Formats: sequence, C-alpha cells, structure tokens
Amino acid sequence: MRGKREFLARVCAVAGLTRVLETLPQRRSLIILNYHRVGNPDDTPYDSGVFSATAEQFDSQIAYLKRHFHMTTLEEVFAMMGGDAPPGTSVLVTFDDGYLDNYTVAFPILRAHGVQGVFFLPTAFIGTGKLPWWDMITYIIKQSANKLIQLEYPKPAIFDLTRDGANQVSMQILRLFTQPAVKDAERFISDLEKVCDVARPKDEAERCFLDWDEARNMQQHGMAFGSHTHSHEILTKLSPDLQREEARCSRAILERELKQRIDVLAYPVGLKHCFSADTISALKQTGYRAAFSFYGGSNRPGSIRPFDIQRYGVADESHARFRLRTAMGAFTGTCRF
Repeated sequence: MRGKREFLARVCAVAGLTRVLETLPQRRSLIILNYHRVGNPDDTPYDSGVFSATAEQFDSQIAYLKRHFHMTTLEEVFAMMGGDAPPGTSVLVTFDDGYLDNYTVAFPILRAHGVQGVFFLPTAFIGTGKLPWWDMITYIIKQSANKLIQLEYPKPAIFDLTRDGANQVSMQILRLFTQPAVKDAERFISDLEKVCDVARPKDEAERCFLDWDEARNMQQHGMAFGSHTHSHEILTKLSPDLQREEARCSRAILERELKQRIDVLAYPVGLKHCFSADTISALKQTGYRAAFSFYGGSNRPGSIRPFDIQRYGVADESHARFRLRTAMGAFTGTCRF
C-alpha cells in the first residue's frame, strides 16, 4: 500500500495535480505533524522505525511548510482552542521522545527557518544513557542470529526473521508489546532476550537523548516543551494512581529544569487504546490543560478537544508524498494518504 501511495504521489507531482491542490482554498484548520528522530535509520543498532526523516528531508519539509502554510506556535494553539485562528490552514511541528538528534539535527534546521518545534520529553531518559523499551526490543531482535523468535507471553506467537527481516519483525513485536494484554514489561523483554540469545544493551552504553543544558538552549531560541510522562509507560497499563504520578513527576522535573510552566502532555504511543477517561482525569488533577494524541486527524478551531489534540505522523516519505498529503489536508481536512 505504501508503495502504491508513493507512486501515486509522484504521478500527481509530475502531472501538476499537486500544484493545483496547493492553489485551492485552504480550510480553516490546524494540522499538527509529529516527528521522532531525524537522521539515517541505517546507522542505528536500535529502532530504525522511529526515524521520521533524514536531515535533508526534514529541511525540505520545513521549507515547504513555511512557503504554503501559517506556521503556528504552542501558545497560538491554545488561542485556536477558543476559536481564535488565522484564515487558512495552520501547521504545528512536534517531536516526541527527546532524542539527541532533535538537538543536533532538527533544532538547527527549525531555527534556520524561524519555525517553532514543540518537544515532548520523557523525563526519566533526558540526560541519561538509559534506553526505552522500543530501542531495547529492537536491539535484541537485530542482534539475534536465530531464524525464528517464538514467544509465549502474552500469547503464543512465532516471528520469522529469515522471511520478514529484522525491521519488519521488530515492528510486529513492538506492536504486540503495546497491547493491553502485556501487563509485565520486564517479563516480555526478559523472555525476548532468552529466545533471541541476546542480552539487552547496558545503561550508559550510548547517550541517545538530549540533556537539560541542550533543552535549555533550545528553549532560549524559541522552542517549546511539554511532558511525555516520566518513564514513557503506556498509561492505560497503569493504575489511576500511577498515571497521576507519571504526569505529576514529569511536570515537576520539567518545570524545575526549564523554569517555566509546563501544562501540556503527549500520550506515549498515543493510539486510542493508550489513554482513557482515567488518564484525562489524572492529567486534570495534576494541572495539565491539554494533551496530544497520535492516531491521525486534523483539528478545527473552536472544536478542538483539549485532551485529544490530534496529530499526524511523518514517517520517511518522499517529498512528493509529503506535498500531496499536506496539500490534501489543507483542502479536505485530512492528511490520510
């Protein structure tokens, strides 16, 4: 399906259809794009799937967005929630997870274009050598010499590395890990180590996340920040009390380090099953006024749901497809292509 969409996007670009779309009247809407990592996915022993763009792709995407749309800020989003929005389509650029390349690669590009990025940080990882579960899981799979991976928890499942390759199997196993049935994350990862005959990398093996000095430098040059919880646990797997603690702890650390009020959060993973009414209640109780999901959808000023502000993911796509997706989003209100 992805190959067909890329082909169609190139056809539309060559035929001039994308350019026609770009000239049509824009809806009065808010499109929020979400990135994770910027760089070369082939250079990492960890999860290649979290790379959203190369540096060159990201630079061209930001330049394109700035030419065609109103590039908005986090503060302007709050005004839009009340219905106060400029005509046409506004675009906000966000990042989840706080990887080091957000600082070394993405930040200089955003600064050069005069565009604000909003960075959602999982505070347990900032300034440390700790690895999150998705990077641990992918590392174990990539290093395995076994042809088959057979898991029993949370249900029997077999994955074929020879047939599907490490990247595809990693995606399948990560998808399994995020399901509500996986209540014991440590058991899941320990079982994976055993069946793959590979140990997870040790803490401090490599610093993958930015530190607080780097975050403060970004802040001083116009970037904005929010919480991505403390430990990046999927919130619906936690009790209401633990959800409140994740939100409270992360906010307290961010406000201590950045010396500013932090009252927005991006849900880890962000799919519909990853937050609930209990989650929203926990955020309200701990002082948040908004939260961002990650399952697609644009937002209409005046009818934005404060605790389900919708975002589209950017995932290593050609410039032709990026143009077509955003042009369609501005005209139709949806970037699903």
